[in-house]
Amino acid sequence: MRAETFNRGVERWTWEVRNASVNILRRTKSTGRLRNELKARLLTDREGGPAYVGLGFRFWRYGAFREYGAGRGYIVKDGIIMKGHSAWADKKKRGELRSLRVSEYRIRRMRTVDEHYAVIRRSPLPWLDPPIIQNIDRLADLSGEYYGDEALCKVLEKFNKITIEKRYGKK
Repeated sequence: MRAETFNRGVERWTWEVRNASVNILRRTKSTGRLRNELKARLLTDREGGPAYVGLGFRFWRYGAFREYGAGRGYIVKDGIIMKGHSAWADKKKRGELRSLRVSEYRIRRMRTVDEHYAVIRRSPLPWLDPPIIQNIDRLADLSGEYYGDEALCKVLEKFNKITIEKRYGKK
């Protein structure tokens, strides 16, 4: 497989995953900011290689909160959505924890539950992970085919170096 064919296949894969995610987001009652600004990114080699070496998706931070069902007064604790807030938001609690020499890193990740039995008006919306999971096998086959062929060519190029008897010019 040539690099151009591989690149076209990777571009097609990223656009299919992006379009599937946009279709999931389109079914919600939202402003559309997340779906309109979801971008697929392709990473080229720093040394100027012909093939893509990575890919990703760029979106607003609240897209991750939407995936979990968190934000705006709701937290996810042990996989369950609850009414709550970050310990960092409570200045008094933050001061107490700092006086106990708890690191800022830990304080920012602590979650405080406000009401254990509150009515939850949030639900998670898996909008990016399912399309990736459904299509990852195709991307693996594509990259395995390209990089497998490339690895085989490199082995054949180095064949004379790994054998005892050198076969210069012979096949």
